[in-house]
Amino acid sequence: MLFLVQGIADSSTEPTPEFLQASRDTLERLGEMQESGKVKGGGVMIGPMGVCFIVDAESNEDLHLVLTTMPSFRFADWEVMPLIPFHRDIEMSLDEALSRSRET
Repeated sequence: MLFLVQGIADSSTEPTPEFLQASRDTLERLGEMQESGKVKGGGVMIGPMGVCFIVDAESNEDLHLVLTTMPSFRFADWEVMPLIPFHRDIEMSLDEALSRSRET
């Protein structure tokens, strides 16, 4: 299952050594997860202090573990959006909708 994950730090967060180390450790972990294929892509946002990535998780519980074990988990607000691959949406909804629209 693919999920789009966005973590944005509160703009009032002071860049304490603990925050900076957690941020560095999180980016290193995400890089390792990308190398292993667990993270499909992503990067650091330009503008707001945050990250965005696509993770391939086996379940909601797997995703929960990925997020809650991130070193920067407590420093950011996290938003998750489940994704359906492009080809599956075509198969599941667009082909049928096209067929129905041609019949009318």
